[in-house]
Amino acid sequence: MCQIIHQPYGAVTPPELLRSAAEYNPDGFGFMGFDANGHARIERHPDSDAEFAVRLAQEFAGRDCVFHFRRRTRGSSSTENLHPFKVAPGLYLMHNGTANVEVRVAGLSDTWHLVHDYLVPFLSSRRRLIYDRAFRRILDAWLGPQNRIVFLDETEGRIELLHRADGIEWRGLWLSNARWIDRRLLSLSGHDGVYRATETAFC
Repeated sequence: MCQIIHQPYGAVTPPELLRSAAEYNPDGFGFMGFDANGHARIERHPDSDAEFAVRLAQEFAGRDCVFHFRRRTRGSSSTENLHPFKVAPGLYLMHNGTANVEVRVAGLSDTWHLVHDYLVPFLSSRRRLIYDRAFRRILDAWLGPQNRIVFLDETEGRIELLHRADGIEWRGLWLSNARWIDRRLLSLSGHDGVYRATETAFC
C-alpha cells in the first residue's frame, strides 16, 4: 500500500503530514505537478525523503500537485516500481492499492503490470479515455474502491482522481487513505493497526 496526497490549486500541504507519510511509507517517493508556467514537474526517488518533499511543497504552495509515498507490498524497491508511471507522452499515473492483475515479471509491482500490460495499450494512442465516463466506470468496477488512481495530463493541464469519494478530504487536500499516516494529524479516533516502533512493547 502507499499514500497519495493531492494538493489542488490554492491549497498548502503541511510539513508534518509529509513527514508522517514518509515515515510510514519509506520505500520511495514520487511527485507530479504543474509549475508557475504550467509545465509538468515529475520526480521519482528511491527513498522517501521527507525534507525533499517539504521543499517541493513550499515551492509548489498553492499549485496543483500530487505526492506519492510508497510502502512496498509487491515488487522490489527498484526504481522501476516508483511512481509516477508514464502511461503516454505527457500522461502520468500514481496508484494506491493492490491491483488484481497477473504479475508476470518477478520483482515488478502490480502497479507496473497494471500500467504496462493494461493501461498503456489502451491509453498510449487514446489518452482522452481517462475523461470518458464509460471507460472510467469500467476501470472503477474492475479495480474496485480499494484502488485509487491519480492521472496528470500535461497536454490538458489537468490532474484527475479516480475513486475520489473513497479517499479523505482534509483541510483542502485529498488523501488516498488514512492508514499509512499518523491518524492524529487528521484528528481521527481509534487506531488502524499501524504502529511506530516506539509505540510497541513486548512482554
